[in-house]
Amino acid sequence: MPSNWILGKSEKGRMTGEQYNEEDLRKALDEIRKKQIKIREACQKYGVPKTTILDRLSGRVPENLRQPGPAPLLTVEGTILDRLSGRVPENLRQPGPAPLLTVEGKIRIKDWVINIAKCGFPIQKETLIDTVAKINKDSKQNIFKKQKPGKTWYYNLLKRNPEISLREAESINKARAVKTEESIKKWFSELNTYLEENNLLDILNDPDRVFNGDEAGFSLCPKSGKVLGPKGYKNLYSIKVGNEKENITVLIIFNARGNIGDPLVVFPYIRPPRAVIENMPSNCILGKSEKGWMTGEVFFEYIANGFDTWLTEQNIKRPIILFVDGHKSHLTLPLSTWCHENHIILYALPPNTTHILQPADVSVFMPLKEEWKKTVREWQDSQNDSFSAVTKIERGMEEDCARMARQSK
Repeated sequence: MPSNWILGKSEKGRMTGEQYNEEDLRKALDEIRKKQIKIREACQKYGVPKTTILDRLSGRVPENLRQPGPAPLLTVEGTILDRLSGRVPENLRQPGPAPLLTVEGKIRIKDWVINIAKCGFPIQKETLIDTVAKINKDSKQNIFKKQKPGKTWYYNLLKRNPEISLREAESINKARAVKTEESIKKWFSELNTYLEENNLLDILNDPDRVFNGDEAGFSLCPKSGKVLGPKGYKNLYSIKVGNEKENITVLIIFNARGNIGDPLVVFPYIRPPRAVIENMPSNCILGKSEKGWMTGEVFFEYIANGFDTWLTEQNIKRPIILFVDGHKSHLTLPLSTWCHENHIILYALPPNTTHILQPADVSVFMPLKEEWKKTVREWQDSQNDSFSAVTKIERGMEEDCARMARQSK
């Protein structure tokens, strides 16, 4: 019969263990719920700590939860996902100083590195270190001296997992990008091998399940471009309305059949103004980051709460495959784990091939950016104040998007 431990202090101040079993705990809870006994009396009768009973009665700790034992309930790497998904209560704290990475956790780190590399997302040392550092921070244990693992931890990880090798990345510059045919054929071959090994080749035969995601940044104060003036006169200025550092990012995901998911618009606000929220198109999802750029957290929230919901509403069969670029926001451990559990395959496109393999980059975003600049300039010319452009020209962007979508069909 599994037993739990009541921790108390001995005469010397050391922690000692007094056992109680699950049957006693069950009886105590049962009698309390039937109002046959008070909590204090149950503690004395069955030898169960008051905090344990209160935790079970309030639901903070599940009644079938096994307390301290050989393996903790949570691996620290899973904490973010478990608490975001609600599988584990946010206020649940395991007793005792659990190790930062359990055996299961280390295996998950290894599998993550290997799997996303096969999907075209090779992990750099800094990315791995930052990921574990974030796990350490979220766990609030502060195991590492400098809040993140050092060289010893890193090389021990490689030593324990010989299947992971430290290799020199093959750099591809724009000059070599001319040789795209060979690299693209190699990429398709690797994609086919990956899907075949995982019995997923049937996905490519269903246009509803093949997705492409692309994002673009839009300045709220575009560059003025060339202006006219006297020949030889160098001091020509163009006064801009708004903050030239303000930027928004737009992400769209669509499938091979032409269906477009709810787009994500990332604003440079901690708390978006009411005017921004009220002027957002009804089908858009609002994201926020410090500078308006895409981040790993924003992308994760969009995939988990926006794109996933849209897939369900459209009754699209899973698993699906989503092709994205190799940006660092696409390869976080929580995102990779969540996508695996929810049957979404993230696969990286080869570098320097967006003009070929990113149809949205050419047919939508390129003309949209030109129309966007015109819209912003027209608004700037008509303004006599310096209020933020965001609340004034969102509708102009919505009109531009609609026009570009019609032209691309």
